[in-house]
Amino acid sequence: MNYRLFILALGTFAIGTEGFMIAGVLPMLAQDLRVSLPAAGQLVTVFSLAYAAGSPLLAMATGRVERRTLFLGSLLLFALANFLCGMAGHYGVLLSGRVLAAIGAAMFVPAASTAAAGLVAPEHRGKALAVVIGGQTVALAAGVPLGTWIAYAFHWRTTFWMVGILALLAAALVRWRFPVMAAAAHVRLRDRLAPLRRPVIWTALLTTVCWGTGAFAVYTYIADVFGKMGASPQTISLVLLIWGVASLAGSTLGGIAADRFGATRTIPLTLAALLAALASLSVLASGQPSEQALAAGIAAMAVWGVSAWAFNPAQQHRLIGLSGKAAGLVVSLNPSAIYMGSALGAAIGGLAVSYGNVAELGYIGGVCELLALGAFAASRVQERRTAAGE
Repeated sequence: MNYRLFILALGTFAIGTEGFMIAGVLPMLAQDLRVSLPAAGQLVTVFSLAYAAGSPLLAMATGRVERRTLFLGSLLLFALANFLCGMAGHYGVLLSGRVLAAIGAAMFVPAASTAAAGLVAPEHRGKALAVVIGGQTVALAAGVPLGTWIAYAFHWRTTFWMVGILALLAAALVRWRFPVMAAAAHVRLRDRLAPLRRPVIWTALLTTVCWGTGAFAVYTYIADVFGKMGASPQTISLVLLIWGVASLAGSTLGGIAADRFGATRTIPLTLAALLAALASLSVLASGQPSEQALAAGIAAMAVWGVSAWAFNPAQQHRLIGLSGKAAGLVVSLNPSAIYMGSALGAAIGGLAVSYGNVAELGYIGGVCELLALGAFAASRVQERRTAAGE
């Protein structure tokens, strides 16, 4: 296995840590900057929107840029953005830093995934992609709980400095260890979005959007949800650790299940399990704080982690099967759908917290997963019609 893959994985690890860790420190950050919790939650919304919209546009704009230069520039921008967040004394500055971080991430991650396939022999491309994308998965299991613990042990700003240093290290390794790599074939934005004209594709991607909306409506405010159950800051770090480890297991199990039982069986099962886990968090957060409620909440988080991240490889598997020769373009749209869901989830969650109660978020997330099941069913109908030649 080419060691340069692990350099790219370090970059995706830094990006994954930054993207997810903010949920664990949101109450502390809101208090320090003297903004409401929903306003702080919009830091997730702007990051996700910038990534979702920026990913296809930036892929087109940087299509002819030499890859090492692109990796170096995007990682340096991401590092700078995190240092800006770490120094921010005002909400607006932190918001700007998150947008810059999203732009850096949107340039790096898709290009790194594409380049990974070119660094190894054709028979090892699947493993190469798993290594690079796995950096973000490992971030869920290790980077996020570590970042949350550091935030409570020292300060929330320290976590942004930590991520910035990781990104700088990845940038330095790219500069010293990567060869000059030719740009990938240029794809126009119109061609990149062309698969969305097919109902079976856009309904499948809508499933991803609804899945992400439900998951991130709750995840963005997870520290407050568990606060309702009586969790301490240290316990919240443990909760995120368990969720991250479960997510790592889920991403593996999802791929195995899709291969063995088929994506069309795996996807509805994962969505149903996620719906149940999210709704149970609302039940637990609505009651009196207790050790029993906290233990049950942690168990629900484990189910959430496994089911939510088992969905993604199964969904990728299905999208590849649906799109034929356009598989590369369709799969590249799935991360944008994930981040669009993240943006919608954070925004909807913020509205719920502003005008309702944090404890209601699990029910809202469950409704979104129900909509995801509906979108999946619609996509299956379109798939059958296509197969029948209608």
